Amino acid sequence: MEAKKLAENIIALIGGKEAVGSVTHCMTRLRFVLVNDLEAEANKEKLESLDGVMGVVNTGGQFQVIVGNKVAEVYKEVDAQLGEKKENSEQGNQEDKRKWLDRFFDTLSGIFVPIIPAIAGAGILKGLLVVLGNLGWIAADSNTFMVLNVISDAVFYFLPILLAFSAANKFRCSPIIAAVIGGILLHPTFTGLVAEGNIGIDFFSIPFTLMNYSSSVLPIIIGVWLLSYIERFIKSWMPKVLDIVFTPVLSLIITVPLILIVIGPISIWIGDLFSVGFNALYSNLTFIAGMILGALYPLLVLTGTHYGLLPIMLQNVATNGYDVVLALCAAGNTAVVGAVFSVYFKAKSKTNKSLSASSTISGLIGIIEPGLYGLIIKYKKLFGAVLAGGAAGGLIMGIFQVQSTGFGLNPLGGIPVFFGETFTYYLIGITVSFVVSFVVGLFIGLPKEESK
Repeated sequence: MEAKKLAENIIALIGGKEAVGSVTHCMTRLRFVLVNDLEAEANKEKLESLDGVMGVVNTGGQFQVIVGNKVAEVYKEVDAQLGEKKENSEQGNQEDKRKWLDRFFDTLSGIFVPIIPAIAGAGILKGLLVVLGNLGWIAADSNTFMVLNVISDAVFYFLPILLAFSAANKFRCSPIIAAVIGGILLHPTFTGLVAEGNIGIDFFSIPFTLMNYSSSVLPIIIGVWLLSYIERFIKSWMPKVLDIVFTPVLSLIITVPLILIVIGPISIWIGDLFSVGFNALYSNLTFIAGMILGALYPLLVLTGTHYGLLPIMLQNVATNGYDVVLALCAAGNTAVVGAVFSVYFKAKSKTNKSLSASSTISGLIGIIEPGLYGLIIKYKKLFGAVLAGGAAGGLIMGIFQVQSTGFGLNPLGGIPVFFGETFTYYLIGITVSFVVSFVVGLFIGLPKEESK
């Protein structure tokens, strides 16, 4: 079904334009916040039967319609068809009625999803550089290596600017002013002082500790959230003729010192403490943590809450130069692929065989939703295979503390981010995940009417 028609049908079945409070999208699904989800729930089966819809999930205050790789195209049509209604409805109070945890995950998803392509691309290039350097194809002291290294590092170094722009769109304040704030935090004057060890400075005689904000996550997100309130407050009394000049000036003068003096240092300390605490716990309970997250990660994907792990991964990379969570997620993803592939050998239905084959390919790249919603949900016993494979692969990843240098689709779509000393164990981990889930899936089988 073409994107325009699919968007039209989805909007109609969820209750029409009037039912939509707001809509965003991630890598595979449309995420609707509905004013009233009664009609959408009633039409859930009709939605799932649409050609192009892989599944529907109503969780966390969001009505999520999974459409796979063409989500950006379908979202563009949904956005066009909602028009002004969508923009105006975002000013409503529907989000305020949701539980704080639902709003929290929705906020994280809305901020991080738009910048994932940049993070993934940079992570892959960083991994490739490791291989090229180890093979001696590019000398580490050459200009070529330097340029490529800058390209791969820039996204992470200037992450506060990317997050600022994305967070401003989510919090509905000026993206340009937010990006400027991110740039201020990374200004050479500040970074030079930190590099020299001159971190004890003052602003109007108020002393504060200057921090290194490159690759940081929490300070700019909290800062832009604060900016959204400050900007709206200033606009509420600022004359329109003066708004274009004085609102940005006042917003910067108020917000930046608050970030530098209060929000920044506290956020950096909290982020570092959390990262150190997580890694200390992980180091002592590697096999337990690996098994649990490896097994349960597909369930996070199922509910659309897996993006809550992304800030942890980025904080780990910023603090330690590597992350250990992504490998555990890869174990869970691969387990889904193995279980889905087992369907190909058990199913007699051409539809299920075709879905199994296509879902296996997309799953190996890193998009597991087609198999997860098209087959695993349909044949719930296969969850046993997914849990077993994810736990087995996570155990391997955990014991050997497999590292990644960035974020990428997994198990194979972003494989370069795992290049390094633990790469062999990564390959072993995903192989174990796949084999265990595949074998268990074969034993579990399908209902009689599908396996005859």
